[in-house]
Amino acid sequence: MNVFKIPVSVTYLTGRVLLIGAISASPMFLSQKKDSLKEKSIDEIVVVGYGTQKKSKVSGAVTEASLDKLTSRSLSGVGEVLQGKAPGVTVVNEGGDPNGSPKVNIRGLGGINGETPLYVVDGVVFNGTPSINPNDIQDISVLKDASAAIYGARSSGGVILITTKRGKKGNLTVDFDVKYGINQAWRLKESLNAAEFQDVMYQAFSNVDKLESLPKAFNPVLYPEGRITKTDWMKEIFRTGTIQEYNMNLSGGNEKSRYFVGMNHRNLEGILLNTQAKRYNFRVNSEHKVKDWLTIGENMYYNYSDGNTADTKSGYTGAVVAAMYYPPNVPVYTPSGAFSGLPISVAGGYGDMINPVAYLKRINIRNPTHEILINPYAEITLAKDLKFRSNFSQTFKLGNVKNFTYRVLEVGKIFDTNNLEYQSNNSSTALAEQLLTYKIAAGKHNFDFLGGFTFQKTIEEGFLARSYDFRSEAEVFQHLQNAADTNKEVSSYKYRQALVSYLARVNYDYAGKYIVSILGRRDGSSLVAKQNRFANYYALSGAWVVSKENFMQNISWLSSLKLRGSYGILGNLGGISPQAVNPLMTRDNNIIFGQDPSQNIAYYATTRPNPDLKWGKSEQTNVGVDASFLHNSLSLQFDYFVKNSKDQIFNVSLPSTSTYNNQYVNAGLFQDKGYELGINYNSKKSGDFTYSIGATFSQLKNTVKQLADVDEIFINDNGVRGVLKPTRVKIGDPLYSFYGYKTGGIFQSQDEINNYRDANGQLIQPNAKPGDIKFLKKEGNTGVLSNKDFVNLGSPYPKFSYGFSYNMTWKNFDLNLFFQGVYGNKIFNGLKFITLNPGGTGQNYNMERDILNAWTPQNTNTNIPRLAQGDPSGNYSKVSDFYIEDGSYLRLKNLTIGYSLPSELYRKLDVNKVRIYITTNNLFTITKYTGFDPEVGMNTYGVDTGRYPQARSFIFGVEVGL
Repeated sequence: MNVFKIPVSVTYLTGRVLLIGAISASPMFLSQKKDSLKEKSIDEIVVVGYGTQKKSKVSGAVTEASLDKLTSRSLSGVGEVLQGKAPGVTVVNEGGDPNGSPKVNIRGLGGINGETPLYVVDGVVFNGTPSINPNDIQDISVLKDASAAIYGARSSGGVILITTKRGKKGNLTVDFDVKYGINQAWRLKESLNAAEFQDVMYQAFSNVDKLESLPKAFNPVLYPEGRITKTDWMKEIFRTGTIQEYNMNLSGGNEKSRYFVGMNHRNLEGILLNTQAKRYNFRVNSEHKVKDWLTIGENMYYNYSDGNTADTKSGYTGAVVAAMYYPPNVPVYTPSGAFSGLPISVAGGYGDMINPVAYLKRINIRNPTHEILINPYAEITLAKDLKFRSNFSQTFKLGNVKNFTYRVLEVGKIFDTNNLEYQSNNSSTALAEQLLTYKIAAGKHNFDFLGGFTFQKTIEEGFLARSYDFRSEAEVFQHLQNAADTNKEVSSYKYRQALVSYLARVNYDYAGKYIVSILGRRDGSSLVAKQNRFANYYALSGAWVVSKENFMQNISWLSSLKLRGSYGILGNLGGISPQAVNPLMTRDNNIIFGQDPSQNIAYYATTRPNPDLKWGKSEQTNVGVDASFLHNSLSLQFDYFVKNSKDQIFNVSLPSTSTYNNQYVNAGLFQDKGYELGINYNSKKSGDFTYSIGATFSQLKNTVKQLADVDEIFINDNGVRGVLKPTRVKIGDPLYSFYGYKTGGIFQSQDEINNYRDANGQLIQPNAKPGDIKFLKKEGNTGVLSNKDFVNLGSPYPKFSYGFSYNMTWKNFDLNLFFQGVYGNKIFNGLKFITLNPGGTGQNYNMERDILNAWTPQNTNTNIPRLAQGDPSGNYSKVSDFYIEDGSYLRLKNLTIGYSLPSELYRKLDVNKVRIYITTNNLFTITKYTGFDPEVGMNTYGVDTGRYPQARSFIFGVEVGL
């Protein structure tokens, strides 16, 4: 749902132009105060919900993200812009797929429904993450505490306010930026070569006395060709990809009108074969002062994106894991140029496998998406300091998917059918907003009033059509009507939803020293039943600017000190399905009923309606300190917060006697609490040298307090090949914690196994052998191992996240360093189950080279259990901390070095500036994680089965200003 907000331009003290929410600030006022603002950065103007405030008068937890050298980087979207740049904002990449989007959380996950921030760009509220060009971004502010309640039902996940670039008074300026570079994998795993693969499998069968059933593929006497390495599959599926990006901006204006035009094209080749992403973006922002009392303007943009992506999440057919376990004695292609399959004479010894190069090259998915925004607005000055603003926004998102799945006929894992799928998913959102603002000052008393009404309507509709059995797979025949199978699948949908809102806010301060802000919002949503349609949200915040007190005036080293506090109730629409209150009917063609019973078509609901359902809410408390020192050269922001997410929406199963399968109910309580620290230092200019340092640090603890009539919930959709299911939601623990056995190393002798008994003297692992993993009983438990011995093994969500940046200029040279990292999260390395487990998956897959360090009587200093075909002792089939690894990392996210040509050369070239630079992303990473990449993401709850790894890039760029 969107809430409409109107952009206004305000000239910053630095000369930048800032697009903000719904309340204007007088450029004349700012110009009069310009000198004092330069002297005291505490009085900079910052963006808050539906307006701006002086930084010194902000009483909520509002953070401005550092965007140093943003235009020198090539980024996919807003998430990458924010990573490590704002305390309290945790950005977790979901792998490195060029079409992927990172997960952004403000102050935690917010409960089982999840929370995503609300994005507001130039005053327009977006559904989901806006597809804007990062190079168009001027500023980003983040509302992290109860002050976000001004956005009501969608604010519990925090609000990200984005300001795009605006035109400036003056002659037309044209800026060009061109980037070209390469992407490479920063680390690859290695599989066994052919001879090693055969030897390891031979030994694994031998260790369990099964040599009589050893497949021919692993018998060096019967199949000597199996020892000849023909392909390094990992090197075959990865490549060096290219990056191309082009930006052109035009801006200018006069006393009456200002304009900005931005154009962008980005083309990124992924590091996996046949994966890529491209983007085209066009933006126009302008504003015109028609009369002294009337200003009109508009924001418009168009974004086109498309790409090809590979599945790397599946533990069966994921591209990366398939390359790890495919036999190295098989070439990529046959002599005729076709894709190779397994050697037919020994294929049964290997099992079901797909040629990973063939899989990647056969991917044929096109997903062109168009996003269009039209946002006109008008501001009328009714009287001195009394303004009315009317806004309208129309957003269209048009997405189409064409996916042709080819036959796979190579020996191995054969799919002898093909199909074509078309999808269309379109949405349109209309948003209207009427706002009235008034400011009044009486002596040292200052009031700022806001009142408004907004209405938003969203329509989503689409269809899916699928047909099967195409006799020819040539592209010219890839249309639905060419399928030989007449049994086609067709479905469609259409959803409507609306949100109406009333909002108000009063800001008060006495002499800029004592500050109070009170705000409220009433939202009505069509997603819930009529009697629950409206809900109220509010926030109260206050601040004391201690440094303005008389007793602080003689402290020369302290520039400013402000204490803040806030409390409020915010809304969470996450988890509400359109079917929760008014379920859709399901069609069944085989229902028998009637006076003369016969087969008929019937419609029925599988979800029981819940007319009492309401959306979730979040109770948030925050205390904070803002301070600056040394004439504002050093600034600090510290916050401590507690967020309680209530009335979460659960889809609970119903007994079979109810005639329904499930029902949505309100239940549960989840708590996020922690602290945040942001530090910035700007040096004084010393000759030709200046520098600045910035650091962010966030700590978070999440706890499940209550669930829906149960103590724990098992998450089954993120396991490893249906065998390992480590994730639970349990009262008293962090969300999505891993549960399994603790281990006590590896049994070194039979005596050690015989002496491993419970309190009753019973053997705990009677079938174990030396070299097997020792699984620990939970304290106080007796008997054989069972799930009752599972313990909490850690959480996939980081306890700490941090960022550090350093900017330096010396003469015409500039340098930017940006480090980013997380600490305390765990990763479930599911790759071990697939690639360290000889024959234990039911297939005889190749393994990674770490298996050469498996336990033997001569190699006891290892954590890898003995080679045993079929995993008879359950070393791999039991969920345990054997799979749990530290996911902490420190990464040099960006390094940029630039050089600007001297001004005397500008004049000769008749240009305003020329800068050349080189930049690199992910230059190095420090981590203990042994998988491909520690940024495996949260959409699999931290379970890694070979996720697309992050790439390391090297880019050369040129900026030219005319």
